[in-house]
Amino acid sequence: MKKNKKNANIIQVGIMGCASIAERSLMPAFNSHPEFQLHSIASRSLVKAMPLAAQYEINVCRYDELVRSPDIDLIYIPLPTGLHEEWVTQSLNHGKHVLCEKSLGVSLADGMKMQQAARQSNKALVENFQFQYHSQQQFIKNMLKQGDVGEIRCFRSSFGFPPFANAENIRYQQALGGGALLDSGAYTLKAIDFFLEERFTVRASRLMKPHGYEVDIYGGGFLDSMSGIVAEVAFGFDHFYQCNIEIWGSRGKLTANRVFTAPPGFSPEVVLETPNCIKRYQLEPDNHFINMLNHLADIIQTENFEPDYEANEIQLKQIESFKRCHCSNQDFED
Repeated sequence: MKKNKKNANIIQVGIMGCASIAERSLMPAFNSHPEFQLHSIASRSLVKAMPLAAQYEINVCRYDELVRSPDIDLIYIPLPTGLHEEWVTQSLNHGKHVLCEKSLGVSLADGMKMQQAARQSNKALVENFQFQYHSQQQFIKNMLKQGDVGEIRCFRSSFGFPPFANAENIRYQQALGGGALLDSGAYTLKAIDFFLEERFTVRASRLMKPHGYEVDIYGGGFLDSMSGIVAEVAFGFDHFYQCNIEIWGSRGKLTANRVFTAPPGFSPEVVLETPNCIKRYQLEPDNHFINMLNHLADIIQTENFEPDYEANEIQLKQIESFKRCHCSNQDFED
């Protein structure tokens, strides 16, 4: 395997685990980015990691070796959510920056432990909601700022997809932090904060766990803000595919599909409906993974970590509120 030379100007990257998102999206993005260099991939099974390591000519090691390596600057962690608290915290305590797949933690308590470790080590802790960095999102934000829909009254977001082919999928396992809320539902809650940029309170939520499942398979909720905007979210693993937002205002309505999952080469469409016409905007393709790495490189170089810490906490608290509201509703119904 390639033995990478330490370069003070290049961020050396370790990959923790052989998750499909790492193989499909993040490793190619790291490999093509001028400010990062893939150094190692860690796995519980070294044999499993060898084909990926050979493809990128990088080293293979165990998880504990990766976090202790003096040659690694940043660790990307696409492990199941239930393993994040252990390995994110260890990585930070050993002086590594961390890019972690969503959701950051299975609970607010676990998430705050990771936040504390990040602040104490003064290292980046970024939750990988890469959709925020796609150019279509800035296009939508500009439309909202221009008042194209008037005053915003309602925000809706849906993210759901058909059941996974493998019944042993980690998203179905409670011990690994599975469930629809921490997976697809997390995107819809993140979208509220990202697009509307104000705090929302969860007023009603439901998490549905059909007989025979360990975790919630689908759910939804209702939130509102001090300014009077209402938000509705729906998500799940047992659905006709949906991946959209709708922003309804006093003068028009904006809709966009593939908001969370637009791949490189895909041209997103944003639709604006007003009393006078319907306008369809076909946008240029973009690569939100590369754009996210641009952000990551920038905050590491400037040591400007606080905005991401704050974003992590907002998301953690919103998910916790969603779960607590669901429990309160169950108690009332019982």
